[in-house]
Amino acid sequence: MQNSIPFSAHHSIRVAQIFRVVNPLTKRFVPAMLLLLLSGCTSLPNFFGEDKKTPPPPAEVKVVTKPIPLRIYQPPLPEEISLENVDFFVITKDNFDEQSKRIETMLGGDFVVMALTPQGYENMAYNLQEIRRYIRQQKEIILYYREATKSEEGTTAEEWLDKNDKVVDKQQNQ
Repeated sequence: MQNSIPFSAHHSIRVAQIFRVVNPLTKRFVPAMLLLLLSGCTSLPNFFGEDKKTPPPPAEVKVVTKPIPLRIYQPPLPEEISLENVDFFVITKDNFDEQSKRIETMLGGDFVVMALTPQGYENMAYNLQEIRRYIRQQKEIILYYREATKSEEGTTAEEWLDKNDKVVDKQQNQ
């Protein structure tokens, strides 16, 4: 009769027979295994009669906050600017011949003039004053940050300027 049963049906019957034998064991064995797996090794020392030892309390941790002084590089100021003299001539209709001869002798026979209108001259003077103002403000900012970031052994702004002048002199002499 077994030959007439297809393989898959024969296989299902065989599996069912195995479960009839295994099922009573599984009802007792699986819960015991689950209990052992879930409790892990923590229950073993108590199971064998050993007392669980409590770990010692952690050592006291002290937090010490100590400021570390920063060494901020204070670069020297740039060298002072060196300006060349500029010659200005006022040329009008009345003194044109006289001024043109003067310029020709200065230039060796050539007559070349760069001219500014009175408004152009005022604009140039205003621009120079703005550059001067800007440089002064930048210097004040630099001195402020030097004073704010000086170390305990630092110097005041005046001492720093004197020291910087000496450094600049030394650089120029090299």
